[in-house]
Amino acid sequence: MKKLSLIGKRTVAVSAAFVLVITLCLSLAGCSSKPTLYLFNYGDYICPDVYDLFEEETGIRVVYDEYAAPEDMYAKFTSGTAQYDLICTSDYMLEKLIGEDRLQPINFANIPNYKNIAQAQKDICKSFDPQQQYSVPHFWGTVGILYNTEKVKKEDVQSWKCLFDGSYAGEIIMPNSERDAFFTALTYLGYDANTKNAEELQKAADLLAAQKADVQAYLLDEAARVKLEAGNADIAVIYNGEAYLAMENNPALDYAIPADGTCVWMDAFAVPANAANAAYAEQFLDFLCREDIATMNFEYIYYSTPNQAVVDALDDEILDVEAIFPAEESIKNAAVFRYLGEETEVLYSTLWKTAKS
Repeated sequence: MKKLSLIGKRTVAVSAAFVLVITLCLSLAGCSSKPTLYLFNYGDYICPDVYDLFEEETGIRVVYDEYAAPEDMYAKFTSGTAQYDLICTSDYMLEKLIGEDRLQPINFANIPNYKNIAQAQKDICKSFDPQQQYSVPHFWGTVGILYNTEKVKKEDVQSWKCLFDGSYAGEIIMPNSERDAFFTALTYLGYDANTKNAEELQKAADLLAAQKADVQAYLLDEAARVKLEAGNADIAVIYNGEAYLAMENNPALDYAIPADGTCVWMDAFAVPANAANAAYAEQFLDFLCREDIATMNFEYIYYSTPNQAVVDALDDEILDVEAIFPAEESIKNAAVFRYLGEETEVLYSTLWKTAKS
């Protein structure tokens, strides 16, 4: 496996994703009668070649609409402005959609390649989909710290404390995501990442507000990664796949999972309750779970793949990369985000806005 091949693929993807979004606009306007699957997903989260191969094999075209954060997805998905046959989003948001009856059970008899999904990742899905009726894992991973080894001490990033004690003032990139940002503060304070306790959440918000003077920027994904690659910041809270890319582009960078706790995230596919083409969605899900297609996606994204058939074929060189496949010891007590209910959701939003203002 050529690890460096990922960089070129992701560069090309910007134009490919743009074309797909434009196609969506035309298709939703009723300009095509060709069999079409409407997919709503995070940006640039499937290898573009996969869509072409799926259409060649099935005659079904995939039209891809994208979003940045789960809350953005929920707002558009529930607005009624567009209808989708398949969505991909994160653990706690899937739990919310399941609770609101916005998803339909998947007919796994139509997805024989689901057998390739590792039991460990199926078990993670049980936290938000207890009966495993509604979700098919796409990628999973950790939240950790990307840091410049020439400017940040390795021992410091073994705890989230380094974000809050002023040691790296002005050099910190925090996630522009309320759940991820609060997670770092809650974990540092010794609280449950899924707490609904208003007092604990207020203490975490106070910590984030006090930290704000030390934060250079609140960024997600590529924007955070590029800051450290260019040497314009020294430390960032980031998802593991972005950390891996950064480490390829700048050998001075490394990734750490703090010993005081991390969270394991799971992004999974689901079929909306009002999907017009659920059969197409299940056909595409089976295609994505096929070993060769899952390998293409892994080599393009380089987040942790839940496809055991792919993992079994990987070289030790890749399996030993902590930023892709974390050691069991480092995630044995990891949290998985849960949906906390409307009242806590509103409280989170209010506290986050206050902390950043």
